[in-house]
Order: sequence, then structure tokens, then C-alpha cells
Amino acid sequence: MSTLIKSPSIIHVQFKGNTLMEIELDNGRTFFIQLDEFPEIKKLSRNEKEDFEVIDGNYLSFLNIDKIYSIKELIGVY
Repeated sequence: MSTLIKSPSIIHVQFKGNTLMEIELDNGRTFFIQLDEFPEIKKLSRNEKEDFEVIDGNYLSFLNIDKIYSIKELIGVY
């Protein structure tokens, strides 16, 4: 018998000024990510930061960045 372990999914993303991104997962955990770790995101304007898409609950994509970020990458778990 195998057990399938479901990865947590992103349910909410919010920016706290130009320094923090808050990511809430469906398992009840909330992470505050320092945008200094992700300069491509940090340099986006306020409106550009709000122009994102959550893909399959596990990835974050911004219209003005050619990179897709995984939950693991954002929270520092590789």
C-alpha cells in the first residue's frame, strides 16, 4: 500500500510594501518572504506585483517576469 502525500497549495498572496511577500498555504501555514531574495519580483511596480497567477496551486508567475517560482523555491526548501 502506498500513501500519497499532497503538497500544500498557495491560497493567498499579498505584498507588504516593497520588502515582503506573504504567502498563505492551504495547510494553514503562512510564510513571509523577503523580496531581497528575489530581486526580479522586488523591482516590479506595485501594479506589476499584483499582476500574478497561481498555477496548479504550486507555482507563482508574474506577467512581467519570464520565470515561474515554485513554492519550494519561495520558502527556501529545495
